[in-house]
Amino acid sequence: MASKNTSTDQHLRQARNVVLVALLVGFSGALLGVIFGILSGSVTGPEAWLIAVLGVVTGSLILLELVKPAMATSVVTGVLTVYFAVHLNAGAIIVYQATGEMLRTLPYLIWFFPLMVFHQFTNFGFHKRKIGILVSLSPIPMSAFVLAHPTHAVAIPTLDAVVTLLFSFFIFVLCFGFFTRHRDQEVQRAARAEEADRSAALLRVSEERFRLLGLATNDLIWDADLTTGKVWWSDSLLTTFGYDPEGPGTDWESCRSWVHADNRERVISSLNRVIENGEHDWTCEYRFVCADGRTLEVVSRGIVLNDDAGKPIRVIGNTTDVTELRALEQKLRQSQKMEAVGQLTGGIAHDFNNLLTVILGSADALVDMHTNNPLARELATNTMQAAERGATLTARLLSFARLQALTPEHLSPRDLLNGIGGLIRRTIDEDIEIDTRVASDVLPIEVDRGQLENAVLNLVINARDAMPEGGRLTIEAANVTFTDDDQLHADGDGMKPGQYVVIAVTDNGCGMSPDTLERAFEPFFTSKEAGKGSGLGLSMVWGFMQQSNGHAQIYSEPGEGTTVRLYFPAAEKLSVPATTPVTSSALVGGHENILLVEDNEHVREHVAAQLGSLGYQIKEAASATEALAIMDTGWPIDLLFTDVVMPGGMNGKQLADAARQRQPALRVLFTSGYTEDAIVHQGRLDPGVVLLGKPYRRAELVAKVRQVLDEELSA
Repeated sequence: MASKNTSTDQHLRQARNVVLVALLVGFSGALLGVIFGILSGSVTGPEAWLIAVLGVVTGSLILLELVKPAMATSVVTGVLTVYFAVHLNAGAIIVYQATGEMLRTLPYLIWFFPLMVFHQFTNFGFHKRKIGILVSLSPIPMSAFVLAHPTHAVAIPTLDAVVTLLFSFFIFVLCFGFFTRHRDQEVQRAARAEEADRSAALLRVSEERFRLLGLATNDLIWDADLTTGKVWWSDSLLTTFGYDPEGPGTDWESCRSWVHADNRERVISSLNRVIENGEHDWTCEYRFVCADGRTLEVVSRGIVLNDDAGKPIRVIGNTTDVTELRALEQKLRQSQKMEAVGQLTGGIAHDFNNLLTVILGSADALVDMHTNNPLARELATNTMQAAERGATLTARLLSFARLQALTPEHLSPRDLLNGIGGLIRRTIDEDIEIDTRVASDVLPIEVDRGQLENAVLNLVINARDAMPEGGRLTIEAANVTFTDDDQLHADGDGMKPGQYVVIAVTDNGCGMSPDTLERAFEPFFTSKEAGKGSGLGLSMVWGFMQQSNGHAQIYSEPGEGTTVRLYFPAAEKLSVPATTPVTSSALVGGHENILLVEDNEHVREHVAAQLGSLGYQIKEAASATEALAIMDTGWPIDLLFTDVVMPGGMNGKQLADAARQRQPALRVLFTSGYTEDAIVHQGRLDPGVVLLGKPYRRAELVAKVRQVLDEELSA
């Protein structure tokens, strides 16, 4: 393109210069004629008018070319050529009339030769053929006039010279016209060839750019020709989807089979609608069936291109694999949903456990009070059992919300499973066969024993319910190592590379559908009949595993069974078995001073009454501010018994710190309906922290108070 433009521009510049020179020569001649002819009086009459018109015409055309240079090779040269043809005829006739000599007209006749050349080389399409014919016939008027008005007998040599010159001019016109026509054709052929080369070069650059674009992105780039049905595909068609771009079955019609059958009609209809409605942009998300049978979630975007008549002829677009993105979005939504439910659970657990503390403690006291009244004792017992079930429900919610305070220890999976083997046997039906497989080299794990036992029992119960007609239950424990390339780690589920212990519970029951499997860990979701399950078993397991830095995974197929795997980070060694304090069934009181801090009035009054009845001296406070004010009075305190979560800007941990600044040896017992970061970090109580979880029975309250007081006193 640069070559052609340079050649054409150069020709145009040369033609403009020639036109400008011709105008300047004509204007200068007219100016000289005016100065030396008209003004001196030597030129008068028609000849003077001819000189004046020449000056006006050439001067006007000079101004026009200066204002609009592009018109130099069109309007200006066309008008100037016609004027020169008229001017030469008029000048020859005027000269002949003045002198009567035919030879005096020959110079004018000779000027028609350069006029023809001037016209052919400077006119770029402005009525060129018509003006060319006019110039070719221009000598005829003056010649006819001269021959028709002889002033005297014309000498044969003179007449021969005129006729020969006229004949030579016409021969020149024919030859020169033939030359210019062939020259123009050659120029046009060269221009077309140059344009073809330029277009081919541009096409190669465009195709190379298109190919490099396809290599630079993981997206599939495609270009569909709607008229031929052929489609150009980038290399991603092979690397990502498994189809050969150059192979058969890659045309516009065949590639529709790559769309999943469930989405095919919707995708095709949406694209056809865009094309038929004259729209340009198309976007659609669907499932793409790869050559190996895999199904990927993709998003295709296309632009519809039309020809000059507005008919759609091409669709250019890209297809992006969004499978991983959609999976991450689903995990994020699930995580946000679980987190929201967890926050809701923590919000209600505190108040709910306060109520259960009063109900459970009061029912416990009523049982002891009505030893001689069977009816009243039974009612109190039923109330206490209902409160305990409510406490269990709340504990499961807290476990799901990862707000349960854990007491992790290093233990052997073999010992734990052997220890609950009898309970498992009693839990399931006799027509279910149990197979326990524990690897001989299974490593210890750091976990809360009670919570893990509850998690395994929950999985066993779910397996039992999935096999109403009997079956096989398998419980396994083994070591497993994860690397960066393992799928479970690569899925982004928080699993770090390293050594793990997996405890798996497998049944060959009814299994789960994909929809059920997706919601299995959601709280209150259950596939069991109404009244047969709370929907908190698996959610409790999920929360417990999150708090234990582990991971829970479910694999299930309808009609085949279900496997739940619990992955725990392996520990280095076993813990020394802790000695369980020997407790007496009798309620042991004392005479120590206890500062009771509880924002709930009913709980505060209930606990004060329980402890006061056993001889303790109780001071009550509804907030941390009131508690510190009591300490500042100088009343001696043996034990600070405080709730963790309290209003007023200061929680129980902050109160304990402020109290120990006043009394460094102060003994502290915390209580809470759910734990928070104040005393628990990563599911573990801070060192030196003693917690009595709500709700609690009277015996648990009294025993824990006595334990803290005795341990501190013995220290």
